[in-house]
Amino acid sequence: MHLRKLLTVALCFALLVAATPTAASYKGHQLSRNDIVDFTLIDQQGENFTFSTLDGDVTVVSFIFTSCPDVCPVITQSLRLVQEGLSASDAERVEFVSISVDPDRDTPEALTAYTELHGVDWPHLTGDKEVLADVYRNFGVLVEQEVIDAHIGVNQEPTVTHVDPSTGNASELMFQPTGWDLTQAMAYGANWSINASESQYGHYVTAIEGVESPSDYSWWWSILLHNETSGEWEESPVGIDSIDALEHSQLAWAASNANTSLLAAPQGDDATMQVLFPDNTTASHTIEEMTAWHLSMGAFTGAGLNTTISESQYGHYMESIDDVAAPTDYSWWWSLFAWNMTSSSWDASQVGMDDLIEPMYIAWAPNSTNASEIPPPGATLREEVEAGVCNDHGWEMGSGEGKHCMCDEGYEWAEDDRLSCVASADTVIDYSVGHSTITYILDGMSPTVAWTGDSWQADDFRADVEATLDGQTDPSDSEGMPGLTFGIALSAFGIAAVTIAMRKEHNA
Repeated sequence: MHLRKLLTVALCFALLVAATPTAASYKGHQLSRNDIVDFTLIDQQGENFTFSTLDGDVTVVSFIFTSCPDVCPVITQSLRLVQEGLSASDAERVEFVSISVDPDRDTPEALTAYTELHGVDWPHLTGDKEVLADVYRNFGVLVEQEVIDAHIGVNQEPTVTHVDPSTGNASELMFQPTGWDLTQAMAYGANWSINASESQYGHYVTAIEGVESPSDYSWWWSILLHNETSGEWEESPVGIDSIDALEHSQLAWAASNANTSLLAAPQGDDATMQVLFPDNTTASHTIEEMTAWHLSMGAFTGAGLNTTISESQYGHYMESIDDVAAPTDYSWWWSLFAWNMTSSSWDASQVGMDDLIEPMYIAWAPNSTNASEIPPPGATLREEVEAGVCNDHGWEMGSGEGKHCMCDEGYEWAEDDRLSCVASADTVIDYSVGHSTITYILDGMSPTVAWTGDSWQADDFRADVEATLDGQTDPSDSEGMPGLTFGIALSAFGIAAVTIAMRKEHNA
């Protein structure tokens, strides 16, 4: 019993010490931890940048990545307001630095474009992964690359966002081309003439390059798939509309009476199509680059939306989507938008859909649509969820190692398992697509205040910068997080695909 009491007293004493505030008056989370160890990275000009060369009394350090579509731009613009709101004398004593958590994509060129877009000129740093890993540990920031990748769409298939003209609602469609989509694309690219009819069973080809199958069915045009096990071309067990062109991107149309051994085995990963004529002559075509036209066809077909894409001397143009055509008076028309990975925003395409090469994300919306109101990629994508996925309390985003659940309200990731959603026992969870991060205010090399996420106000942050400059010491006004150690910071702040704000519920 005495031992138990002793341990209880010791524990209470430890908690009392941890809760004892240090003298300061800050609106953010007050820190008490060791100085930052000096480091050298590369700035947006491609020059070496050593942290200790900063000559300000106070330094603001944020962690961002340029492909981030939500939180990072907000933080950067908020810090710009902080900088612009400082007095002239204070501004001379305060430095700003942003450090990338995505060095694979955040090259000096990408950082330059990002700073120019946001109208800021302070150092934005990137560098070698191993050096950056030490920097992250130094600051106590947990960076999880696979979650960043999933958050910005890496490892996902391209998508098309469709904005409904009548409601303004947006839906994001996966790229799911059929064999018929691929056949049309090949015919267009190779300038082949293909005649086809359509029945309740789908499309069937009647003629290729003027060679028409006879009415007595002595031979017919057959679609073939390559059997990788046998190395042979075999007649498809399903019609052309039922073939998944992502799984079978190399097809062959052959006259049923021709010698299929003359067909070449598929080579490489590019989409190809071969034609074997009744006289055993062959033709082939390869699509080496995907265009917005290919992406549009595959996405709308996969979603089952009736779409009319016509052709003119200038290329393909969109007439109607989901049977909604632009009016003849041109009061509005379907406009193509492309996702800008650098600025994390939608841009109206300056070229037609045939000339927009290798797009990752595109959107179709009435030309009057405000691009800023189109949801970013991933924000509206919610595929039909299979039973048991995310414990039936969410949906999956990303693929491969980057796959993770987007949990429903009131649920969160299970410990060490991002593919499970469990109810939170004593917290209320607010979810928003984004990532949680941390911005520091340093007094010299010592982290003094931390602000998490992006929901803080520039005036409050600037007040903490000014308090750090002035060295205020009024413990009665402290609203900070006393005694936040490196270990707590490491576990509390980091990059995640979902911003989770916790509010403790107290039992009555």
